[in-house]
Amino acid sequence: MADLSPADLAALRRILLTDPIWAIYAIADLQPAFAPYCHWSVVDDERGAAATLLFTALQPPILVMTGAQPATGAALRAMSLPDTLFVSVRRQNFALVEALYEFGDKVYPMVRMALPSGLAITRPTVANLIRLTRHDSERISALYQHGGPFTPDYFDPYQLDDGVFYGVEDNAGALIAVGGTHIITWTDKMAAIGNMYTHPEHRGQGHARAVLGAIIAELQAQDITTIVLNVDERNDDARRIYERYGFTPHCTYIEAEGVRRR
Repeated sequence: MADLSPADLAALRRILLTDPIWAIYAIADLQPAFAPYCHWSVVDDERGAAATLLFTALQPPILVMTGAQPATGAALRAMSLPDTLFVSVRRQNFALVEALYEFGDKVYPMVRMALPSGLAITRPTVANLIRLTRHDSERISALYQHGGPFTPDYFDPYQLDDGVFYGVEDNAGALIAVGGTHIITWTDKMAAIGNMYTHPEHRGQGHARAVLGAIIAELQAQDITTIVLNVDERNDDARRIYERYGFTPHCTYIEAEGVRRR
């Protein structure tokens, strides 16, 4: 955050908190540990209010945009962008990045869902459901290698350091289902759940529901009050699981990976 003045930082936080469910990832990235990986562009003037974040801790870097035109376009134009980019933007802002990047078929329609405030979840009592730690990161990555549609593609072991992850083991001790938090900000009491995946041969047995319930219950036990998650619009099975726990749609948006137009 060294590229932001105190006034810009105050304006940035004010902009993000106008829609905290949408801006939760950017709000979490205000934490000091992420400062070296965050490059911000802030507009707050007669054109409106907008903030653009380029997060470089993951590859390709992730672009997140908050605000409406014309301020969002101005914030984007003021930013130095890489040749390859992953974007997470509201539908109305996708045209801005599409003018700069070629995305091909790597465009994914998404839904941001949120758990209603005050809805308490009871921790599931399921055999072989365990809390995961950094020592399990290789097992988690190996499970994702089974692939298939909607496989998590932005897992990093650092997410386990301050996050909440659960998994289900089979009777031989192999990990067959997993899920956890993308980000947590303890100060703002917010968390985003992701990295949900079940081995293809073990689906339809309630493992994902157990993992999700355990994550939510632990977050609530630690006084996290805003809990969100993302789901591909086409992933009906996952969406039904989330809706059973009470998650409701907040907004639709676009995730896409592209290369700079020449």
